[in-house]
Amino acid sequence: MYKIIGADQKEYGPVSAEDMRRWAAEGRVNAQTLIQAEGQTDWQPLANFPELSAAGAVPVTPAPATIGAVPAEKIPNYLVQSILVTLCCCLPGGIAAIIFAAQVNSKQAAGDIAGALESSRKAKKWCWISFGVGLAINVIVAIIQIIAAMGSGLGK
Repeated sequence: MYKIIGADQKEYGPVSAEDMRRWAAEGRVNAQTLIQAEGQTDWQPLANFPELSAAGAVPVTPAPATIGAVPAEKIPNYLVQSILVTLCCCLPGGIAAIIFAAQVNSKQAAGDIAGALESSRKAKKWCWISFGVGLAINVIVAIIQIIAAMGSGLGK
């Protein structure tokens, strides 16, 4: 069984070797697609797995990518957004966002692409949660201030 990192930088699988060969024949994966074999922790290009070659559909010579290769595009870490929502919106949620954001670059550099993608997703989620909580609290405070202003004007 194998897992893959798709073109959308998401992790898919586990899938069988037969499915992988079929996907290669269909052009859904190629020699540079990152694969993780069951029981392994590193990601390698599909070309490094001769058992997945389907009648020449995938070259069996190792690709130039290295073990744990970093995708061509940088994975967003949302650190700036995390700091802004911490300062302006919601401290607890912002701290959670900062923690996840700080993990993205180190995981990506270590070759843990799936972990980096997961931390990026969580950082983004906590940014949005913090923003929403901050927005809701500000709306509630504004309503309370309007009611208080109207109440103080009635007593005159």
